[in-house]
Amino acid sequence: MRIESKPPTVPASRATRAKSGSDSGVEFSAGLSEEQPASAPAAARPLSPVDGLFALQEMPDALAERRRAVRRAGTLLDRLDDIRLALLSGSLPLSQIAELQRVIASARGALDDPRLIEVLDEIDLRAQVELAKLTPAS
Repeated sequence: MRIESKPPTVPASRATRAKSGSDSGVEFSAGLSEEQPASAPAAARPLSPVDGLFALQEMPDALAERRRAVRRAGTLLDRLDDIRLALLSGSLPLSQIAELQRVIASARGALDDPRLIEVLDEIDLRAQVELAKLTPAS
């Protein structure tokens, strides 16, 4: 296979404007009609890296709510896991159930999905049943 070199590319030369012979502007005004077309939009300035950072700083509201929901879900799952381990070991303190009910109450206010609210209601009911089992009847 033979490789041939190509001649180097030469940058295009700038076109020079031909200067019109009249400086009075008569030709320019003759081209204008009674109805003038809309002017072209101004050229947009190029984006700089700082513009991208500003755009990213405007977005945290959507992502922050998701992060808070994931954190609440993680806390709730941790409390449920603690209660599961305590039930398996046979020593379930009342403080763990009270903490679970506190977490459920705080999570319920931030939800608008009916299925998640139903799951929280079931967990809360089960916590109340376990709490009733552990408290002595008076």
